[in-house]
Parts: sequence; C-alpha cells; structure tokens
Amino acid sequence: MRNSQGFTLLEIVIAVAIVALLAGATAPLVFKELQQAREEATLKELAAIKTGLEDFFVDTGRFPSETEGLTALVVDPGAGGWAGPYVGGGSRDPATEVLGDAFGNSYLYDLAPITNPAGAADLLVASGGSDQSISFGAVGGTWTIAGNGDDLLLLVSSGSLNRDKNLTTRERLDTIAEAARAFFADNAAWPATLSDLTVDYMDAGLDGESLIDAWNSSLTLASDGGTPPVLSIISLGPNRTDNSGGGDDLVLQVSSIPPARQTTLSRLEIAQTALNSSPATLLTGVWANDLAALGLSSALANDGWGHPLQINAASRVVFSSGPDNNAASINDNLPKGVGP
Repeated sequence: MRNSQGFTLLEIVIAVAIVALLAGATAPLVFKELQQAREEATLKELAAIKTGLEDFFVDTGRFPSETEGLTALVVDPGAGGWAGPYVGGGSRDPATEVLGDAFGNSYLYDLAPITNPAGAADLLVASGGSDQSISFGAVGGTWTIAGNGDDLLLLVSSGSLNRDKNLTTRERLDTIAEAARAFFADNAAWPATLSDLTVDYMDAGLDGESLIDAWNSSLTLASDGGTPPVLSIISLGPNRTDNSGGGDDLVLQVSSIPPARQTTLSRLEIAQTALNSSPATLLTGVWANDLAALGLSSALANDGWGHPLQINAASRVVFSSGPDNNAASINDNLPKGVGP
C-alpha cells in the first residue's frame, strides 16, 4: 500500500532516473537548435553588413580599410561622403553586430583577399561558425571559397556597383559634351567651367546632380589649347582621386571640329552669297576689308574656330583655313581645296 504521506524512496529514484534519461536524450537536440539559431542570426547579420558595406562604398567610393574594419560602418572614420551608420535595426546593438558573430567571436575582415578561385571578391568577412574555428583561410593567406567546414563567408565585390555608377556618370558626361558643342558653335571656344553651360545650354539638375559624377565628385573641364582645341570632361572615378586622366578616372574627349565646321559652313554660305551678289565690288584680298565693302556684319569675320575667314580675290571665293588654321594645307580648308 502507498504511503499516504508521500513517495517512497524507490519511486523518487525511478523518477530522477527518468528525468535524467529524458534530459540526456533532449540535450543534443536543444544544443543543435541553439547552434542553428546562432548560425541563422550570424547569416542575418552578415547580410546586413553586406548592405552596409555596399552603401559605404556608394557614399565614399571605397570600402573600409583593414585598419578601419567593420567599425567604419557605425563610426565615421573620416571618409569623405560618409553618411552612416550603415547597420542597425537588428537584434543587437549596431556596434556589437559589426564586431562579432552570434557565437561570440570576432569577424575577420580581409580587404583585397587572395581567393581560390581567384578574384572571387574585393573584400571578405568571415565567421568561424558553430565550431568557432575558421578553417577556410586567413587574412593575408588564401581563402578557399568552397572549403569543407562550417565557416560562414561574406563576399563583397564592387563590380556591379561601379558598373551602375559608370553608366550614370557616362550619361552625365554625354549631356555635358552635347552642351559644350553647342557652346563652342556659338562662341568659337570651350566653356571654362561647367557654370558657363548652365545658363543657356543645359540644366544643372536637382541640387546640381548633372554636374557631379555618380561618386559625388564634381566633374571638371579641361581644354588642351591645341589647334583645333579638344575639351576633356573628367570624372575622378570610384577612388575620387585625380589620376591625371589615368587609373580609374573617366574622361570624355570632345572634338571642336563638328560644331566649328557647322558654324563655319553657315557663315561661308552667307558671305559667298553676298559676294556673288556683288560682282562689281573690287576686292582687296583681305577679308576684313572686303567684308566691310560688302556691307556684311562683323559676325562673319571669323570661322567657327575663331580664326579669320579668308578670301581668294582671283577666284572670288571666301574660305576658312580649317581646323589647323593653316590656309596652305588646303585639304582641310572649307571649302575643301580652296586656298590663297
């Protein structure tokens, strides 16, 4: 008969044994679930870090240095264009998120990593995973991307980001080039600055976005001063550093020949028509004098490059010395083949 005052010692021993057996059976399952939860949390953090690194790159034109590390995503390292913090809103404090994974270990951050296969990423962030030991590689060593283990690797590349920004910047360079050609056609000279174009030739865009590249650096103009002059429209590119037109700079060169030729032909047509209509006018062979004798505007004194138009008095033909401003080289004169 059961003791009405409680359990017998044997019953207690049996109950404890059952609890122990159940605990022993469920402990591995609980541990596995816990590790899986930590892995999922780490993967979620790595996804947020990837977005943050890409946004950092978009704003600053570079990834954080290894010295700056992932902390640069939450604390401004002094990078131009920084608009962070770039991570936050997760289950942990942002500063904690970038320092270590959900297993309590620090992330490894490798800028310009050596990878197998080669060129797999511009930077790599690694967590040792559930075994808390990184086996796929090391900073300064070679990372095996498809290694055997539970490492969690984040690979980030700038290629797609730069391609999009390249296209945007190229479109802005083309818009400026079109405006610059129109400016040259009217003024026989290139604009000195972009502000010369925004009055009559192009729209600066919202907050002047048409005058900056996609990396938020100001676009610039440079004329080579040659004969004929060539205009360079320059973007400093992703690294926002002046590489004198080399490196990752984007440069669009614009020839003055098309707009100047158009202007020259228009002026020549007017001048020649006036000359043909005045066969009795005596010519001096100096266009500036003959221009006045024909009663023409001084606006017809020069060609589209700003060089004085010339006249062959014998053949009564007005001509331009062309892009090279050399009347003797008649092949590029306008009309072609006409010279002194």
